[in-house]
Amino acid sequence: MLKLHSQGRLTSVLRSLAVLLLLVFCITACVQISSPALTACPFCLGSQQLTLRERMDSPDASLIVEWKTGDPGNLDQGIPATTEFTILEVIKGDLKQNDSLTIDRYQEGQAGDQFLISGSLLDDVIKWDRAIPLSQIGLSYVKTLPSAEASADERLRHALKHLESQDDMVATDAFTVIAASKYEELSALREELPRKEMRRWVFGNKPLKGQLGVYGMLLGICGDASDRQRLEDLALETTGELRLGIAGVMGGYLLLAGPEGLNVLDREFLQKESCSSSDRYAVIDSLRFIWDYGDGCIDKERLRQSVRQQLDITEFPELSITDLARWEDWSVTTELLARYQSPPDKHIDTAIVNFMIVASQVDLETVDQKHREALASAREFVERLQEEQPAVYKRAARLLISR
Repeated sequence: MLKLHSQGRLTSVLRSLAVLLLLVFCITACVQISSPALTACPFCLGSQQLTLRERMDSPDASLIVEWKTGDPGNLDQGIPATTEFTILEVIKGDLKQNDSLTIDRYQEGQAGDQFLISGSLLDDVIKWDRAIPLSQIGLSYVKTLPSAEASADERLRHALKHLESQDDMVATDAFTVIAASKYEELSALREELPRKEMRRWVFGNKPLKGQLGVYGMLLGICGDASDRQRLEDLALETTGELRLGIAGVMGGYLLLAGPEGLNVLDREFLQKESCSSSDRYAVIDSLRFIWDYGDGCIDKERLRQSVRQQLDITEFPELSITDLARWEDWSVTTELLARYQSPPDKHIDTAIVNFMIVASQVDLETVDQKHREALASAREFVERLQEEQPAVYKRAARLLISR
């Protein structure tokens, strides 16, 4: 069976904004999630950078060094920049403790400053990356990092202790470890999540950069009824502007509130035509999260119901059509067939063709009798489209990937 991969190139300014917002809200685009178990934390912004452990293990050499001397050089006089270190610890590589290491780059520092430095072998010579300064907190963190062979539990337990550390490098790496982890791994540590700290970070005055969505989700995993109410209050603090991370807050809220919470989000956001696009997409992203990870806290037909109503409310129904195809909601098949080219809209029509291609692949013996006639009509539609409008069919089919 096929599933939708993308909703095509949205050429208008508004549709481009819609796609951008969907990307910002950090659940990977609904149809790109082929297997929830294989994806990293669903509310993390942007591509994941390497963790320190990965940066230490992936190159050919990694060292903890101490700054000895440095020369910024002089380009006009042809004097190269250099920095000399003393090797304190060999993490990886064929080097020796207490030996000197000179690199062809100036690293600002003072005698006694410590750094983490890694390099890769090129043409029998190690090319060293820029050294990372280590405070005492950073040094302790690096020395206690679990090995590459450590279990997910070990890696996460270590990272959880260092979230929001006063050392920026440590805090960033700890969050990166969390962000790169699978939802199931995080959920398994429900009883060990730092609930009090999460409350302080989510509801306090400390500005969060990209962490709010993740912390909101984690609080949904480990929180209680009081957190449910506070997450609801935070979710409903609408400003009409883009609220980074609010989808994760809504996702955590739904984990705690279940169907009653969805009723609230429906009433306050999805059922209002005046709802801002950013808030609407945040709610939809939280529904996708619950669909994939909610473990039945909200019935899937109830989730479909909330998305179905977007077909007539939102200015971008093609996004809802994509979700409904992925969620195998065949109840809208007849409605979408009637909507095709009525009135014609390239983006909506492409989404409908995508939906029908997915529907045409369904084994009729696996669905309820009430949907079989509609799915048969979807097959007829696709066959006719292939014959009469092959270019339209091919354009839509390119947006599909195998399950």
